[in-house]
Amino acid sequence: MYRKFLTLVLIAGSLGLILFVKTYFIEQPKSARIIDRLPVADFLGKVNILELAKETSSLLQYNKLSMRDFTTYEFLLGQGKQYGINLDTDCYLFLNENGNWGALISLSDSSKINLGIQRLAKYSELEDTTVGGATYYHMTQENSYLHYGKDYALIYQGSNFLKVLNRVVSAEYGAMRPVWKRFLRQKQFKKEHLVLFANWPKLRQFDIETAMFAHDSDSTGLQLKSYIKKRTPLYFSIKKDGLGYKNNLKADRFIDIHLDVEQFKRHPKDSVYVQLNKLSRKIGFPFERFMNAWSGDLVYQEGGKQVQRERYIETVLDEDFNETEVERVRLDTVLGFSVLTSLNEKGPLLIAKLFQKGLLRKDTDGFRFLFSPRLHFTKSGPYYQYFSSDISPRMLKSKQNQVIWKYKGTRYFFKLEKLTRHEIYGTLQIPVKSILRRNKIV
Repeated sequence: MYRKFLTLVLIAGSLGLILFVKTYFIEQPKSARIIDRLPVADFLGKVNILELAKETSSLLQYNKLSMRDFTTYEFLLGQGKQYGINLDTDCYLFLNENGNWGALISLSDSSKINLGIQRLAKYSELEDTTVGGATYYHMTQENSYLHYGKDYALIYQGSNFLKVLNRVVSAEYGAMRPVWKRFLRQKQFKKEHLVLFANWPKLRQFDIETAMFAHDSDSTGLQLKSYIKKRTPLYFSIKKDGLGYKNNLKADRFIDIHLDVEQFKRHPKDSVYVQLNKLSRKIGFPFERFMNAWSGDLVYQEGGKQVQRERYIETVLDEDFNETEVERVRLDTVLGFSVLTSLNEKGPLLIAKLFQKGLLRKDTDGFRFLFSPRLHFTKSGPYYQYFSSDISPRMLKSKQNQVIWKYKGTRYFFKLEKLTRHEIYGTLQIPVKSILRRNKIV
């Protein structure tokens, strides 16, 4: 009897010890984190909504946007608490070239999200569906979707929702995709509140390893800071000196480039060289001939109006009704146009090739590039100039590398800030007032 009792005690003690060890020493399976659920896309992003609201406040107030009261830090914080959304942490974005996009947001209390869904149903038709135990809501008119779990909410718009949903729902702890790991461990733009990371396959044609963009703003516009890293070296650098034009404020397009390209010329198999050559072939531009002749300066300016004297022959009748030809002059208003480039001793061969291909042609009292107005030509040392004004634009020293391009009434400005052996730093400035006016927002 004593032995049986002792055996039972030992068995019970062993079971207790096993349960104790299992409970306190054997790690239990962990739930997937938001970063584990993120799907792969062409562009990845993270945004801190509250900090972004602070940053853009002056822009919204200055332009007196009607929605400015609904995008303040205080309003968004209150809405987040009301609907159980944790806006103190980053929201993650994923976007594709075809327009499909989505976001994963952290929840502090998923029981409150139903309040938001009920409110949303007042403004949009919702259809709820359950697939594999996961419920989602479809906004039919917008082709948008909403799904939420214990600590996350998924917002998606596009045509590939079920695949994205399966990734989000079935993810396991520690299963974060490698491309997201690479993005989130980047040191660039660590302190920025909106950052995008390019995973776009087309960038591989240029042998680009990393491409990132970060948002900044002030009261007048937005800035998109850019960082690009190439796997192979950049065989060009910023030129220490050069000649260009002073930026004409009336110009719709202004390109001002000054690069040291001597090393670049010696690497025709470089990915950037190859891709630029392919693009040039589409318009019949002799890229290789241009690179052999080019010394690194290229300035193009278009915009504003200029008056040109145009000679023409008119047939008139004299008093005896005899036809005679008379040369007359008329004043034509044309688009302002000028181009300046530095060429080496092979410059004449490039010009001859342009004539041969019809990209440049001789006209009465001047020259024309395709559909350009009639142009005058001057040459000063290595600098070739073609211009529509009567007097050649004044050249000045310049080592800026910048582009101004007017599109639908808005002048976008890009500046190349810095070049290293493998990296490119630049900034795109976007003035918002004209965009807001064009879309009748202000």
